[in-house]
Amino acid sequence: MTTAAPGSGFKLLYVEDDDITRQTVLTLLERRFPGLAIQAAHNGKEAMELYGTFAPDLIVTDIKMPVMSGIEMARRLLERKPSLSVIVTSAHSDMEFLLESIELGIARYVLKPIDSGKLFASIDACLTTLSLERELQEQQAFVRKLSRAVQQSPTSIVITDPQGIVEYVNPKFRAFTGAAEPEPLGRPLAALLPNGEEIWARVKAGGTWHGEVEGVGRDGLPFYQSSSVSPVMDESGAIANFVAVQEDITERVRNEREIEQLNLSLSARAEELEIANRDLEGFSYTVSHDLRTPLTNINGYCQVILELYGATLEEGCKEFINVILNETISMNQLIRTLLEFSRVTRAEMAKSPVNLSEMATLIAAARQLAAPGRKICFTIEPDLDAYGDPDLLKVVLENLISNACKYSGKREQAVIEFRRMERDGEAVYLVRDNGAGFDMSQADRLFSPFQRLHSEREFNGFGVGLATVQRIIQRHGGRVWAEGEVDQGACFYFTLPGPQPK
Repeated sequence: MTTAAPGSGFKLLYVEDDDITRQTVLTLLERRFPGLAIQAAHNGKEAMELYGTFAPDLIVTDIKMPVMSGIEMARRLLERKPSLSVIVTSAHSDMEFLLESIELGIARYVLKPIDSGKLFASIDACLTTLSLERELQEQQAFVRKLSRAVQQSPTSIVITDPQGIVEYVNPKFRAFTGAAEPEPLGRPLAALLPNGEEIWARVKAGGTWHGEVEGVGRDGLPFYQSSSVSPVMDESGAIANFVAVQEDITERVRNEREIEQLNLSLSARAEELEIANRDLEGFSYTVSHDLRTPLTNINGYCQVILELYGATLEEGCKEFINVILNETISMNQLIRTLLEFSRVTRAEMAKSPVNLSEMATLIAAARQLAAPGRKICFTIEPDLDAYGDPDLLKVVLENLISNACKYSGKREQAVIEFRRMERDGEAVYLVRDNGAGFDMSQADRLFSPFQRLHSEREFNGFGVGLATVQRIIQRHGGRVWAEGEVDQGACFYFTLPGPQPK
């Protein structure tokens, strides 16, 4: 085992006016005590000046010196620091000074000519005393630190004697339990813990217990603790104390129970939603079959009447039949729109990388073919990649680009743009047109089903397209919003988060 050199961490000041004696003794001391920091002074006055910066733990000094004697120097330094260790060296003829040094409380001295063995023994004795004092100070500092830690601990701490009788409780215990000052002391630990008798039966033989306990506070409300009780052994291995540590987990337990209750409610809600989805699927089937069938029949009978009896019908009657015919067509389109809205908002998603530029280019080409007489200028930024369900994202672009074409229909030259921009470090896709625009004060109605900002006479439609766009983007974890100005066009923005790390 490696040990520290004698005198490690201490400082020695050697005061001697004779140069030869001083150099000789310094050489001996440095060899004998390599761990000791040593400095030298020629007289008491010089030592006094050096003391303030060097701060020695031990002084070895001659008595008779010019300028200031060792006795006078020692007297002044002991007034500053009464615990300062001082060793004096003196000739036999300096008996008067020796007596004076004894009166000052200096108990160690070495007669000249200096016997190195006696000097080393005196220094060793002083260093041993200094080491013990330092160790005691460190232990006291450590005890004070532990005491502060226990006193200021955010957890409740109880210390008992070997029989489990409470000797100490920290302030947190009193704050936690509301116990008055003398109340817990002198009582069995088992009386302070919920289910304490059961716990004490397990730990009194030297075992350790840990668990969560429930009790009722003075306010009558339940509280919960995470508790542990452990024995503390002395040097011989016998139980010296028991320590109980308790943490208030009432809030955590209440939160967990609230979460558990919430999960039960969510499970019930999920079951209700599943039933509602099944009902919706049944409704969709009814709409697509039972309702569309009579519409198809009405449409067919109207065509038969016009075909067989059109020549003999009055013009007013023929006009009524044409209105019925057109309304069945419109109703059929509305049903198809509703079914499509239901499908895209409930369909399972299969996400993958998608090239939105290619998708938008194909949609733009189809719109141009559908209106060969219109002047439409499409600007589509190339290589716009995203991550999502290709079929659903195609529905998004079809609705946005179709809307842009529809609402710019009164422009001599329609300008429609699809590109990507950065906003607050996030990729944002946008579809912009130079069409009719809208009033921003009514922008919150844009994405609600069947809410239209323009009349049927101005622009036909059912008001479901943008609601579909919003549902799809939200299902992808993104956002959608719009900006516009009346007669100055509109711009629709949406975001699409990338793939989430597994």
